[in-house]
Amino acid sequence: MNEPPIDAHLDRLFDRLAGTGAAGRRALTEVEDHLRSAAAQAVADGADPVEAERIAVARFGDAGEIAARLRRVHLPTSDVLRRVFAGAWLLGALGLLAIGVSGLLAEVLGRLFGPHLVAGDAPGVTYTAARCAEFLRYAPGSSTCARAAEVHHWGEVVEYRVAAGLLGLLALALYTALRRRGPLRAARWTPPTPPLALVAVAVFGLAAALLTLPVLAQAALGDSAGIGANLSAGLVAAVAAVAAAGVGLRRRHTLG
Repeated sequence: MNEPPIDAHLDRLFDRLAGTGAAGRRALTEVEDHLRSAAAQAVADGADPVEAERIAVARFGDAGEIAARLRRVHLPTSDVLRRVFAGAWLLGALGLLAIGVSGLLAEVLGRLFGPHLVAGDAPGVTYTAARCAEFLRYAPGSSTCARAAEVHHWGEVVEYRVAAGLLGLLALALYTALRRRGPLRAARWTPPTPPLALVAVAVFGLAAALLTLPVLAQAALGDSAGIGANLSAGLVAAVAAVAAAGVGLRRRHTLG
């Protein structure tokens, strides 16, 4: 059985007003009174009850737009700051986790195509004898100083990124625990999903463009030295941007 149009509209508005407290409750009551009165007037004008509710809802406006206006008016500044903090924490943790995944991808690229792809030096780069000795001690099986430097730098790319990823995993686990059973479980700490997803799309999308476009230009010139470092990070950023867009659109469709 289909839900009556007014009830469905109020359900969507209720979801969008989560966390606004007494102001949201009063606003929801006022909206319901307005919609019921408008529907009653439409029935008096000759419309059947279901069509009258549809007319009232259509004239009143989209639930998302109404909730956004009410939030701007009634949401306390302290709650806004709480949600910004929680959203920044979540995005930061996911960003660090993405860096860690890019480190694993850099490891795979280095093993498949060689360290030169991930950490090769640009033409003309040279090292002192002392520095070469350090590289050769790090990679004793290397035949040349350049090869040893590539192995060393490749290891640094992977290790530093994986360390960042582990830090992000820890931050995400702590965030999840506090959201489920800690002080962040209250609605006033809940960052709104569509705006948060939009920020994630912008951040990860920009990172993907800045990282991959120079790589494509370098590869077009026939130079593959070191492109794997930025390529691995750019690919992960692009996937994260697409995933964030999917989450935002799905959430918007669910609430809309």
